[in-house]
Amino acid sequence: MKINYRQLSVMIFFSFISLKFLVLPSVLYLHSGNMSWLVVLVLMILDGLFAISIIDLMKKNQDSNINEFMNNTIGPVLTKIFLAVLALKFFLQVANIVKGLEFFVVENFYNNFSWILYILPLIGLTSFMMYKGLRNIARVQEVFCWSIVIGCIYIGCKSFSGVDPLVYLPMFKDGAVPLFESGYRHLSWFGSSTFLLILFGKVDFQNPRKKLCIKYIIFAIILVQFIYFIFYGLFDITSPTHTFAISDISQFTSSKSIIDELSWLVVSLWVIMQSIQIALYGYCLVLSLMYLFHIKSKIVVITFVNILIFALSYLGAETINLEQIFFTPFASIVTIISQYIIPPILWIGYMVRHRRQNKISGVKNEKTKVNI
Repeated sequence: MKINYRQLSVMIFFSFISLKFLVLPSVLYLHSGNMSWLVVLVLMILDGLFAISIIDLMKKNQDSNINEFMNNTIGPVLTKIFLAVLALKFFLQVANIVKGLEFFVVENFYNNFSWILYILPLIGLTSFMMYKGLRNIARVQEVFCWSIVIGCIYIGCKSFSGVDPLVYLPMFKDGAVPLFESGYRHLSWFGSSTFLLILFGKVDFQNPRKKLCIKYIIFAIILVQFIYFIFYGLFDITSPTHTFAISDISQFTSSKSIIDELSWLVVSLWVIMQSIQIALYGYCLVLSLMYLFHIKSKIVVITFVNILIFALSYLGAETINLEQIFFTPFASIVTIISQYIIPPILWIGYMVRHRRQNKISGVKNEKTKVNI
């Protein structure tokens, strides 16, 4: 079954905020300083523009899935390459959230939390959601959307009095070049609209409210900027030591207590939201692999993805510092191709095909008139 336009808008909103409130604010400050908010703003606006562009393309091709659409517009060779890049992007997003969420749970729940007790329930939950499909994921997001938004706004407003606006001055003290470098270095946390490519043919665009999706995108950008303003305004040069922005802000609002009822609520909601995002990106990874290798059994691919998630968690817990993967040029290049190169090429392919079809149709009409 297809999802409706409102569910699509909520999905985009979640995708835009999901990776922004945990590790990113602290690591971003190391490279962008007090201008980190500007890096996030520019990249989120770019993501928003590409999201609108992809949705436009989806509306014009409502009856084709992404595999059929790409084969018809750019040919089978490029289709295979692009599906492989998309699969890599979704894999990186799943890995990023899985590791970030694990650290988040350990810090906010138990210091000696066993990774096996974390990963097995997570795999069970996300597997069920992936198997049930896109509509199930969309409905769960609808249920939790506004509670998460209200929670974020509440802790932000409660902390507002502790913000020092002077930490944002002077601006551009090191010039603009470090901001470009920082944006490239942290690109793997963006590319928030890439998942829309897998949703071709899965959205019901009948009677959509045209500006609804744009409103959700704008609201997501404003909410992220609000939380970043609070976070950097509270912690300034100590920001890199505050690993998880949303929980550290919530603890600040609780008179610096370790964790109270509000913090528990925020932590619980954020764990739920991150789990939903793992299911969404996992679902996109499953479909991209099914299209790429012509696999018909969803269960087989879901099992493979679960093995990957389990292996990632094990390696991260036992042997390697997995989060360093997301700082490599490889991760940034994958995001550039999947988010900023594939959609324009698909648009060009669509326009060329459309123009060719119009020419063929025009020739047929001329022949018909001549015969008459």
